[in-house]
Amino acid sequence: MSNPITVTINETEFDFSPEVSNHNDYINEMMPDNKVAPARRFLTRTVNQEQKAELVQLLDSVPGLIMDLFSVVEKESRGGVTVTLKN
Repeated sequence: MSNPITVTINETEFDFSPEVSNHNDYINEMMPDNKVAPARRFLTRTVNQEQKAELVQLLDSVPGLIMDLFSVVEKESRGGVTVTLKN
């Protein structure tokens, strides 16, 4: 299990616990014409289930929040690992 990632939206903290399988599912579900729905599923699968209803309410009411939040959680889930191309 990964270390929880806490993200604050307005004044509410949400805890996410993404695993490698969650990221793999996101990539496998993404299609050229469908990028938001897989990101939404990633977030709702990885958020603390007690916070899911409140998160869904925000995702349904704030334009652009899904991709902004996904970007933050996905980047942090890498744990600071960087990949650099060496020529």
